[in-house]
Amino acid sequence: MTTTTRQRSRRRPLAGDRRGFTIVELIVAILILTVGLLGLAGTSAVIMKQMGSGSRTTVAAAVAQARLDSLSGVDCTLLANGATTTGTNNTGRGVTESWVVTDGNDVKNVVDTVKVVGLRNNLVYFSVIPCRD
Repeated sequence: MTTTTRQRSRRRPLAGDRRGFTIVELIVAILILTVGLLGLAGTSAVIMKQMGSGSRTTVAAAVAQARLDSLSGVDCTLLANGATTTGTNNTGRGVTESWVVTDGNDVKNVVDTVKVVGLRNNLVYFSVIPCRD
C-alpha cells in the first residue's frame, strides 16, 4: 500500500460511525434559544405597557377634543368675558378633566388638563377660540 492509499482509507468513515450532535452542542443550542426567548419576552412586556398607555392617551385626547369643540360653539360673550371661566368633569373610564378659559385679544384661550388613571402626568391641551364680534 502506498501512502496515498493509506490516507484515503483513513478518511473514509467506518460503517459503525454515528453522525449527529453531541450533548454539548445541544446544550449550547438550547442556551442560545433560551437567551433569545427571554429577550423577546422582555420586549413584549414593554410593548404591552406602551400600548396600554397609548390607549389611555387616545381616550384623553378624545375627551379634550370634545370639550374644545363644545366650548368653540359657545358665544364668546358668555366665555370668560373679562374674567376666567373654569370647570371640571369626571367623564368615567378613569378620566377627569378640568378646563380654564381666559380672555385674550379677540380670542379666548383654553387650557384643558386631563388626568387619566394609569398615567403619571396630566395631559395638558391648549387651544385658542377666535371671537368674531
